[in-house]
Amino acid sequence: REANNTVNLVLNTTIEPLGDVRVRKAIMHALNRKGLIDGFFKGTKAEAYSVLTGTFQEYSEDVPKYDYDPDKARALLAEAGAEGFKFELVTVALNPYDKFPVPMVDDLNAVGINAKMTVLERGAYVQARASGRVPSCITAVVGPPDPDSPLVTLFSTASFPPGLNTSHYEGVDDLLAAASAEQDMEARNALYAEILRKTMEDVPVIPIFADRLFMAHSDRVEGLVQNSLFTVNTYSVSLEA
Repeated sequence: REANNTVNLVLNTTIEPLGDVRVRKAIMHALNRKGLIDGFFKGTKAEAYSVLTGTFQEYSEDVPKYDYDPDKARALLAEAGAEGFKFELVTVALNPYDKFPVPMVDDLNAVGINAKMTVLERGAYVQARASGRVPSCITAVVGPPDPDSPLVTLFSTASFPPGLNTSHYEGVDDLLAAASAEQDMEARNALYAEILRKTMEDVPVIPIFADRLFMAHSDRVEGLVQNSLFTVNTYSVSLEA
């Protein structure tokens, strides 16, 4: 089952040349995210088109999409005058977060970005991320099926470091406030769709993949319903004799 969780590469827009949207889009085009899912994860993850997954009723695929296109990435870098810039991808020393970024760094180097990966012990990673000074970091966002959980966490100015808006993005505060206050469902969904469109146009955060949850059980188990959270409700579960 698809989970509420996405795993993302957050780009610090206060550090040049990451402040240039052309560079952020170049990184998007440089990353073979589908290849990562099919190869490294053996198809056990899903493609992510924004930081919301299809488990949210506010989900929309009406967003800019970025194919794996190294030539486009090189062209955007040349247009921005950013060929060969140094880029540090910061991640945590936990499996698989210390492993799957390796092919991502290779993808970036292949288009002319001078990329390296820095792996930090969890405490050091949290401290570095909270400082707001890392150029990028891998951040997973999981929570209840409320779109404000990932969207406010990653995009609101109220979540600036030490919060998880380590991109320092400021583009959707008004939309987030309007969406959370809107009571008409159709109008509310339209506002969240606009938030997804704008954040994927500005790409301060690159969704790498959406998690899928798997649960093995025998045919004797009845009443087990897997939800989109990382939790299990066993009240309705029984074992057939």
